[in-house]
Amino acid sequence: MATQFEAGQWIFRQGDPANRFYLILEGKVLIESEVKERGMIPIRTLGPGDDLAWAWLFPPYYMHFNACAIEPTRAIFFYGTRLREQCEANHELGYQLMKRIAQVVIRNLNATQQRLLECNDSGNLSKR
Repeated sequence: MATQFEAGQWIFRQGDPANRFYLILEGKVLIESEVKERGMIPIRTLGPGDDLAWAWLFPPYYMHFNACAIEPTRAIFFYGTRLREQCEANHELGYQLMKRIAQVVIRNLNATQQRLLECNDSGNLSKR
């Protein structure tokens, strides 16, 4: 289904139920994480062609980051529960989705690690 977000609008927050998966068509989305005693730390900025919200695939199905549109954003979303059901019924689809989502997870982990290292080294948390 098509959806859109205004600049400054939250798409989801850490701890929200993970029941949607987005493909960004236009705009930019900031992924953030909260770190004790440091507050919110920007992790990555996503744009057209990027995947958003992969937690629907992995129990306990809760969001691990915050996502906020930083400019007007158009996206297509899929219901995670339906995608999981389709993956169970069609293992080739599940395998292809798992490969793509694994790449997204690795990019997010690498970006998170880099930002945390920057946080520890300099305390400078400029947005990227």
